[in-house]
Amino acid sequence: MLLTKKVSRLMALLVLLMGIITVACTASGSGESEPAMEDMDHSHDAAMEEMDHDHGDEHSDRIPNPNGAAVHIIAPADGATFSASDEVLVEVSVENFELGVDGSHWHVYVDGSSWGMVTGGNTDQPLRGLEPGMHEISVYIAGGDHIEFQDGDSIMITVSE
Repeated sequence: MLLTKKVSRLMALLVLLMGIITVACTASGSGESEPAMEDMDHSHDAAMEEMDHDHGDEHSDRIPNPNGAAVHIIAPADGATFSASDEVLVEVSVENFELGVDGSHWHVYVDGSSWGMVTGGNTDQPLRGLEPGMHEISVYIAGGDHIEFQDGDSIMITVSE
């Protein structure tokens, strides 16, 4: 039973990654400079809604950060408040890690659910459609193999009506 649940989660993750890669490949040929993730509408993403969002052990495959690699959220500020109609611009800085080299990129999560990956050398990503309430925004850097490094960064924000 436990093996079946893990296989099911791996299959769902594989389907999600294939969709992300397809979107990223499609966008990369269009000459756009923005990451493919920007065009996703996460407030009504059917694929995300169908997935089991119990992230209890899903990210246990994260590996230690190599050579002092680190990611930090520099915007928005921890504790910031936004209106539901606002776009929340997440901006990161990285240390000892070069974004865009050999497929290296970063992943962004809202309340533990993936909102996608940001490719190339992009260090910011707008989030749209956040529901009113408190939200945890987390970021993790990853290599071209999409395996995330353990030490990411997170902040809390509030979205008002």
